[in-house]
Amino acid sequence: MKYHLARGEEQLGIFNDLDVSAGLREGRFRPTDLCWAEGMPGWLPLGAHLQELNMDTAAAPVSEVPGLAALRAEVRQDQTLRLQPASRGQRLAAHLIDLVMMVVPFMVYYMIVFDQALQEEVQALQKDPAAMAAAIQRRIDVVQASGNPVPSIMSLIMNLLMLANVILLTVRGQTLGKMCLGIQVVRFPGGERAGFVKAVLLRNVLFGILVFGSLIFYGLAGMALPVANVLLIFRQDRRCLHDLVADTLVTRRKP
Repeated sequence: MKYHLARGEEQLGIFNDLDVSAGLREGRFRPTDLCWAEGMPGWLPLGAHLQELNMDTAAAPVSEVPGLAALRAEVRQDQTLRLQPASRGQRLAAHLIDLVMMVVPFMVYYMIVFDQALQEEVQALQKDPAAMAAAIQRRIDVVQASGNPVPSIMSLIMNLLMLANVILLTVRGQTLGKMCLGIQVVRFPGGERAGFVKAVLLRNVLFGILVFGSLIFYGLAGMALPVANVLLIFRQDRRCLHDLVADTLVTRRKP
């Protein structure tokens, strides 16, 4: 089959299948170059068309292909653009929804259990963590013995929300907030399902431990880590620090 290739408005020429495959391996052609052949409905990106045909476009070893790193970087960028990264507003709104869902039941629980008397007792026992924990447990026992079901209900709601988000992140790459906004966490750059390890363990648990550790060991200086995480949303691909740790990307979910 003869392919007509073009790069922007520049005509590259007419090439057969073997020439196109070799040109991709050697870096002379790019996956973003446009191609057309007889029988095709119109011009298509070369990489997308060859992928449909299951043609072998595997790259040659690094030592044999000049500029291979630049070619791979360009392909990764093209894939990222096709994935349509979620907007900053969508990510912020989804995070706020998840936060509110957890904060509301927690505040109800806190207001019932941590009354004024317990707060004063805890304040007095700050230098004795064991006694502080015992005082809190005694208060919880008193509330439970009173027959008030609200603290137990709030605790159940928080546990169910956490479980639901873990399952949704594993299966769909979404929390409840991300579902509301139509966005999801995927692997970078291919867009495959992130799964439990990347979406939950690396992106949330591991990064949460890193932030907690930085605050414990470095105090106010440790705030640099969460602040840097937020500021990286202004990258072109909008990948925050926890996305870089987990090698993930937040995208608009395909219908």
